[in-house]
Amino acid sequence: MADPIALPVNRSPKQTLHHVWAPKLNRTVVLAGRDELHLWVMLEAHPEVTRYCERPTWPDETETSPEPDFWALRNGHEVWLKLHECARSDAAVSPLTPLLPALDLIDATALSQHRVWIQNWLSLLPYLGPAGTLDLGALFTPVVQAVRHDTCIDDIEQLFPTTEPLLVRTAVIAALHRGLLLSDELQHKPWSRFTRVTRTPHRGPHAAQ
Repeated sequence: MADPIALPVNRSPKQTLHHVWAPKLNRTVVLAGRDELHLWVMLEAHPEVTRYCERPTWPDETETSPEPDFWALRNGHEVWLKLHECARSDAAVSPLTPLLPALDLIDATALSQHRVWIQNWLSLLPYLGPAGTLDLGALFTPVVQAVRHDTCIDDIEQLFPTTEPLLVRTAVIAALHRGLLLSDELQHKPWSRFTRVTRTPHRGPHAAQ
């Protein structure tokens, strides 16, 4: 099945349009309102989500579309998401849990549970501008390999004294974005140069999913 196509944005007079660069899609997306922006952040920053589409076309042309806000591919499984004022309790627990082929309803309470993480990635994603803006090149792998248990971003920058700190920091953020590095602190503390990161444990072929 081909990926859905993004439909034109349709916003209410009170909603603010947000034009944001989506690194995973390598294009700009236009989002209507704060909740749609925050749900986009969760999809873009989640390393298990490989592709997604905003305001996707519904796959069954014989049905009336429920007008989902996003389609996403997470760990090879399709997920359809819709913002809703009163979502199911199970959706509030885990906004990205697939309940296929049903539509997952997401309310403001579910998003607010991740507000610190969302705010952090709203600040981090702009580092990952259009491809080619910054050439990480051969820097990316050494930066990831330099990370030890609970190394902070400032420590990593100091390990590369002849390299522009912005490039090192961007390499760290790119590694977090790809899931090669992890940071529990991004879940509950505002990010800074002293945010601690660690390498993602390697999984064997029989590791639990």
